[in-house]
Amino acid sequence: MKQSRIPIGTILNGLLTAVGSAYLIWGPLAGGWLLALLGGTAVGLFSGWLSGQESKRRWLPLVHLLIIVGFAAAALIPLYRLNVILPERNDRQANFERLWRAMDRYYPYFELKGVDWDAVYGRYQPQVAQTTSDHEYWRLMAHMLAELNDAHTGMLSPSRQSGRTYFGTARLFGTDILVDEVYPVAQAAGLERCAVLLAVADRPVAEALAAVPAILTASGTRHSQDALAAASLLSSRDDRLTVTFMDADGLIQTITLQQPAETAVPTPTTAVIPPPPISSERLPSGIGLIRITTFSGREGQALVDAFDAALDDLRDAPGLIIDLRGNGGGDQRLADQMARRFLADPFTYGYEQYTGRLPQRGWLPGLTFRLTPRQPLYEGPLALLIDEFNFSTAEQFIVALSDSGRATTVGRPTSGSTGNPVTFELTGGALVRFSTGDFRRSDGTPLEGYGLVPDLPVALTAADCTGPDRDLETAVTFLRTTGGSSE
Repeated sequence: MKQSRIPIGTILNGLLTAVGSAYLIWGPLAGGWLLALLGGTAVGLFSGWLSGQESKRRWLPLVHLLIIVGFAAAALIPLYRLNVILPERNDRQANFERLWRAMDRYYPYFELKGVDWDAVYGRYQPQVAQTTSDHEYWRLMAHMLAELNDAHTGMLSPSRQSGRTYFGTARLFGTDILVDEVYPVAQAAGLERCAVLLAVADRPVAEALAAVPAILTASGTRHSQDALAAASLLSSRDDRLTVTFMDADGLIQTITLQQPAETAVPTPTTAVIPPPPISSERLPSGIGLIRITTFSGREGQALVDAFDAALDDLRDAPGLIIDLRGNGGGDQRLADQMARRFLADPFTYGYEQYTGRLPQRGWLPGLTFRLTPRQPLYEGPLALLIDEFNFSTAEQFIVALSDSGRATTVGRPTSGSTGNPVTFELTGGALVRFSTGDFRRSDGTPLEGYGLVPDLPVALTAADCTGPDRDLETAVTFLRTTGGSSE
């Protein structure tokens, strides 16, 4: 008697249907692994049985259609919430409602930040109804998002600095605020770098710092907020600003800065020529130094190639310093490739959790960040220079090399800001963004709102503005005492 064989088509149909339905349950429907396994197996067996029954095979396309419809709905609904599908571009009230609901679904930090999102809705919804222009609406949304104190949440376009005249930037040095960058108008008026600010816009400097709008200072930690406020202290929504300062000779001066009407308004991102993203040198001690100013995705693989070339030139250095100060982040994939050059063993440095699953991330509930070694390795002692302007990807790069025990950090606490944001279009074409990913270090410690405290803290004073680089000196001294010097 011949044994009947199950047709290969029936087996394949059952397997593919089982896999598709299991992934639908686990991913888009956010079911657990056990439910996905049981559900996928049941649907696969049912589909295989239908395929083997000639009289019932006509129902098979319906099963396939339901799975396809499930995936389509799971993709389209989040995109609708994010204003990508059938965007609401004309009705400000409807646009606000959709933004609020999208953040209610996908924003991960309400509890961490102690924000009552329902209460925020109650305060802003009546104000939205009273707006008379898109620009007024944009401004209102900027203020609403700034309440979250999240550097990854706020206006994207037009930028937060739009409409402000910048005469320069300032920086905190301990309890003092000193001029950091001087733009042409301020330079012509007599303002010099490292002048100590005493008053701005006829306010004592501490009061002026506190008065910087929240939309310019949104960040997860107080020290980062203060640093961002200082960076915008020499700016105004008018074209003039009164500044009182003490110069290098100890003389107190008051000047009025006036931006000529025909001159383009400089901003912090366009007023000075940025340094190259990767630069390197060998210090007199023999220790190597690599500066990484950004992990910007615009640079792409060329950024990694430039880093590799710099590191290869310094592979014989007895110690290495990576200067990350001022690095605001970029593409994590690029940063991870660089970090892998220092790890002799695989290392998981953290994970990211999502409150809502998005199709562009494969409906994953989260993501684990794991690095594997990339040859050739640099195995000498390593120090990282860090500061309050390290955000996002830069902070995760620091986490990877610090938590693995591979590097010693030197400088000041980082900003404490991470979020893997998505964008949302407002009426009139403006763009905002908001965080969707909650990054945690391997021990569960959040990065948002905490940042990283350096192993070797360096507290700057006003004298450091014109003096030697104490961060660098501290790192060199440390590496020399740990064998990182040829002397």
